[in-house]
Amino acid sequence: TAVIARLLLSPDKERIKEEIQKTLASHIECGNVKHPDILFFPAGEKLGIAEARKIKEHFSLKPFSAKGRAAVLEDASILTPEAQNALLKTIEELTRDALLILGASSDANFLPTVLSRCEIVRLETTGLAGGEPTTYEVYIKEIEKLLDSSFENRFEYVEKIKNKEEFLHCLVYFFRQEMLKNAYKKPDVLQFLKELLPAEQWAKQNVNIRAILEYLMLVMPKLESRV
Repeated sequence: TAVIARLLLSPDKERIKEEIQKTLASHIECGNVKHPDILFFPAGEKLGIAEARKIKEHFSLKPFSAKGRAAVLEDASILTPEAQNALLKTIEELTRDALLILGASSDANFLPTVLSRCEIVRLETTGLAGGEPTTYEVYIKEIEKLLDSSFENRFEYVEKIKNKEEFLHCLVYFFRQEMLKNAYKKPDVLQFLKELLPAEQWAKQNVNIRAILEYLMLVMPKLESRV
C-alpha cells in the first residue's frame, strides 16, 4: 500500500491527541512523542518554511530504534501557505515506514494540493470516562437547539459561551458533517456554509469573535431547512 500523510480533523483537541498516540503506537510501535524517531510540533508552535525543512530532513535520516520515522503537527492549521507548498514534496515522497500526522479542527486553511495528497480522517467524538460528555458533544447538542431558536435566544447563548473560538470550530465542523451526510439540501443552508468557511480565518485575523458569532447566528438557517 502507498504511504500517505494523515490529516486528523476534529474540533475536540483531546480527541486529536488520543488519535495521534494511537496512530503512532500502531505504525511505529511507540506512542511517546518524545521518542527520538518522532519529530513533534505541539499546538501553538510556529509552523513555517523552516519547520517544513526540518520535517524533510527528519525523514531523510534512518530511524534509531523504531521501524520507521514519524513527524506530528498537533495543529497543522497554522501552517503558512509557503510551508504547505514546501511540505508537498515530502508528502509525495514518504518512504514505506514513514508517518506524517497533521491535526486540525477543520480543513479550511489547507491548500487543495495538500488536501488531495492526504488521507483525511474525520474523528468521531465519544464521551469521556464515566459517561461525561465532551465539550464538543455539549456544543453539538446546543447547536441543534439553536437551529430552532429565536435570534434573541441565539444572541443570549453567544454572550454566555466561555470558549467562543472552540464553539466556532464546532459550528464549522457540525455544518460540514451535515453537508457530507446530505442532510442539508436547501439553498439557504448552502449559503450559510459559504459564510462559515471564512469564519475561522476572520477569528485568526483578530476580528472580534463575539461579533463573528452574532453575525453567524443572524444568518444561520432555521430547523425547517434540515430536512
